[in-house]
Amino acid sequence: MVADIHEKYPNDVKIVIKNFPLSSHKQANKAALYAMAAKRQGKFYEMYKKIFEKYSELRNNEDLPLQYAVELGLDINQLKADMADPALQQEIHVESRQLRDTGMRMAVPKFLIEGKEPPKRDLDTFSALIDEALKKK
Repeated sequence: MVADIHEKYPNDVKIVIKNFPLSSHKQANKAALYAMAAKRQGKFYEMYKKIFEKYSELRNNEDLPLQYAVELGLDINQLKADMADPALQQEIHVESRQLRDTGMRMAVPKFLIEGKEPPKRDLDTFSALIDEALKKK
């Protein structure tokens, strides 16, 4: 649905993706690190998309994003070095804290429009809220 929103509102909606790896998913934090390391090579969204599309496969192989990195043409040595950088883990902690501090239900993915969680997750609901927000601007 994120791609649909981006396509429908290419100049009006800013899509921000933040990390909130759930502790109940033991591979989630490492997957977030892979995405953040890919960001340093300009491929965050591409890595993020691959990870989310095949998240169930990470349960058996938490280093599957290395294969994705090769497919994306990333420098693997640089990716590994970046993953070891404590600044990336700190950024993930900051982003996680931001969601916790909202007091909202801790489920992911979390979608916010104008800082509020839509009552339903469908294109019509999101579009109505976005259209309403755009009228106010």
